[in-house]
Amino acid sequence: MQTYSIVFLDIDGTLLNAQHQIMPQTKQLLNRLEGRGVPIVLCSARSPGGVDAVARQAGLNSPTVCYSGGLILNPDRSILRDAGIDSELAIRFKRFVAERYPDLVCSAYLYDVWLVDDPDHPAVVREARISECTPVKGTLELAAQSARHVHKLLCIGESKRILQLQNDAAQQFSELAFVRSSATYLEVMPQGNSKRAAVEALQAYYGLNREETVACGDSFVDEGMIRYAGLGVAMGNSPAPVKEAADRVTASNDEEGIYIALKNLKFKAPPSQ
Repeated sequence: MQTYSIVFLDIDGTLLNAQHQIMPQTKQLLNRLEGRGVPIVLCSARSPGGVDAVARQAGLNSPTVCYSGGLILNPDRSILRDAGIDSELAIRFKRFVAERYPDLVCSAYLYDVWLVDDPDHPAVVREARISECTPVKGTLELAAQSARHVHKLLCIGESKRILQLQNDAAQQFSELAFVRSSATYLEVMPQGNSKRAAVEALQAYYGLNREETVACGDSFVDEGMIRYAGLGVAMGNSPAPVKEAADRVTASNDEEGIYIALKNLKFKAPPSQ
């Protein structure tokens, strides 16, 4: 029987249920595993503050992956990986969206700052409530004076328009990667940043083989890490392509899907750091 030594968990739609809470059996199991020295890595497109809020709810103290791999932090907040979109490129992309897709909301994240044009826009208010991240009114032009890069851009809007933007932007910005984290959310990152890259980085950090990794997720942004991991698990609420990428499909995020996927696996702690 294969033994695993690290678990990577997407947050929204995976670890959290529809009420944005962690199911009780799932929390107990994750705490037991981490208590035995197995890292439980939250791997999200969220900002550090948004990931930390879930880590506190879960009672976890392992490294965290933010911005879909752009920023990897130790529990003490020391940085293991830091990569983003060049500020001038981010400005060009945001102007492109404003000109061609003015109905969409485009905002930027750098470290724990979320820059938005209008903090009171309904889409921004909704995302702030879900991610527990406070929007700050500001411009990328001003941020570029002191920040060499931003970690990601997030576009929010009607699903058909988001898909149109994804297809259009892919032709115009070859330096960027575009992944939908939901039908109405388009995550914009530099090429090379991905949850799979984060899995590879922490696998190397802990001195593990690919076969010793488990990754669980529910959306297109999770597909790469699900395909790469020794055991890739798709949630029951995942779209069909994500399920097809997985080694195993578990129950939904409202049905203790993580607990069901992990409860019968064999784990051991990785070598000491």
